[in-house]
Amino acid sequence: MKIFLPVSLCLIVKNEEAFLNVALKSAGAVLGLDDIVVVDTGSTDKTKEIALNNSARVYDFRWCNDFSAARNFAASNAQNDWVFYIDADEELLHADLADIKSFLTNTHALGMITLTDITTNRQSSLARLYNRKSYSFKGRIHEQLRAIDECADIVTGNIKISMQHHGYIPEYNKVSAKLERNELLLLEELKSQPENPYLLYQMGKCYFCNERDLSKACEYFEKAIKAGADVNVNYTYDLIECYGYALINTEQYDKALNLRDEFAAYYINNVQFRFLSAHIYQNNGMFQEAVECYESCIGADVFDSNGITSFLSYYNIGVILECVGMIEDAIAMYATCGDYEPALDRLKDLERNDFYNA
Repeated sequence: MKIFLPVSLCLIVKNEEAFLNVALKSAGAVLGLDDIVVVDTGSTDKTKEIALNNSARVYDFRWCNDFSAARNFAASNAQNDWVFYIDADEELLHADLADIKSFLTNTHALGMITLTDITTNRQSSLARLYNRKSYSFKGRIHEQLRAIDECADIVTGNIKISMQHHGYIPEYNKVSAKLERNELLLLEELKSQPENPYLLYQMGKCYFCNERDLSKACEYFEKAIKAGADVNVNYTYDLIECYGYALINTEQYDKALNLRDEFAAYYINNVQFRFLSAHIYQNNGMFQEAVECYESCIGADVFDSNGITSFLSYYNIGVILECVGMIEDAIAMYATCGDYEPALDRLKDLERNDFYNA
């Protein structure tokens, strides 16, 4: 039996002809919503035409350097109180409609979805489903949902929706412009809130994206932690994970290990944190600890589109075994990685060097 959801899909867009059709068609196929609101902030390409061809209601909004104002305007034009928002460069992959329908019984709840960035294979849990009578957006850049009644408790819950983000693909020629725009808006916000950990985190993300400037990313991530980033707030895990990988990629291995130890008590049950921990141990030459962490990721019962619960962990264990001279065991690990190309390459190299016949 078809499940109909009293939910409106809302987007704000500008010159998104490269992505918008995929976003809207995937939302239609996965969620089947009959109310789509697209707010255009000044497109000069075929964005509006694409939206109209996907049965969206299109509204113009004069851009005022305020993402919250645009998102709240979109929600105000929705036909339903429940709003699901996505960006034009995102694609819906899967949704459990019965699970979502059950979630809608609590109008004070924020629905958390799983988003995978295809440039890094990193996953994030983000609030995307909300009731406009209970929540609205605040913040000029990297806007966040805040309770309209400031005394009300914010209730979050995971909903079975998985999505992927395309927009920071290096080959996409608008990436640099997006990041530069975000940087300028964040710098403006930081003038009045220089110790705001969320803004400092987002500033770090501007430099972390596509490894734009990892040293600056580390600087801002560290500032965010020192400013009092709260481990009970959703974005803080992403801050720690990004900072950890930035430290590894700038060869600050000791600092990465200290970061891991400082936050392990809070995140050790998170399989992504265990995978990061394994990387940190591996780069510090702590091979036994690294293997144990990789093994703890294998088979974990979580949504995993990037392989950390299977071939990526097997592959890294293989690398460690090869480093310590356990070649036959390394080969066995690589062989479990399926068609993962780096593992296949290692198997070919080992075969060329006659390790199979040793």
